[in-house]
Amino acid sequence: MQQVGGITDDGGAESWPGWLKISVPLLLCGVLLIGAGLFLPAEQWLLLLCMMVAYIVPPLGRETIIPASILLGIPWWLIAFTLAFLDFAGGLFMAWNFPLVLRIPYVGPWIQRFMAAGRTYLDRRPWLERLYFLGLIGFVSIPFDGSGSIVGSVVGRMLGMTKTEVLFCVTSGGVIGSFVVALGIDYIANLIPAETGPGVSLAAFLVIGTALLVMYRSYSRARGVNA
Repeated sequence: MQQVGGITDDGGAESWPGWLKISVPLLLCGVLLIGAGLFLPAEQWLLLLCMMVAYIVPPLGRETIIPASILLGIPWWLIAFTLAFLDFAGGLFMAWNFPLVLRIPYVGPWIQRFMAAGRTYLDRRPWLERLYFLGLIGFVSIPFDGSGSIVGSVVGRMLGMTKTEVLFCVTSGGVIGSFVVALGIDYIANLIPAETGPGVSLAAFLVIGTALLVMYRSYSRARGVNA
């Protein structure tokens, strides 16, 4: 195997032309949209498209997109599958086009700074690298602080994982995180009486989401102090 840009090259699509490696992940997302359009009403299909765009563009993550989608009528399993599929497509795009991403203004320099800081952090804690496989799956599963396919792919590169390993971890983390959140939100939604109306449901989701966010940020600050 050959080392390329900090990640082990395990072959595969390296001989493909650049335009194909860029277009295949996008075409897969198009196939997903076409498939959803075969059985979804037009309004729900358009809503699903908006949620996909919102998930791709920061700062919204699955902890926001999934509750909003379920509240607006998209089936929990469909939004969970859609976001997990987007994580897979994003991981595939990063695996095939990482050097290209590094040349994008603002994005490339940010990724390089993130990798430098992350490398320093890992060098001080070598035991973390021994947990790299399960750790990366868990990292992508956590629905906070941009822990999706893009950042997950960058972390995998820092750990020296192969492209196949990174893609597997990113996809597995996306599936676990999306379906766990969707199942939890769907369960909570079923506990709320239908006659209360969407306003009460939205307020309940906001309270739960805010509580989880506060807990996570408190944990992150405590971890930063102890670093």
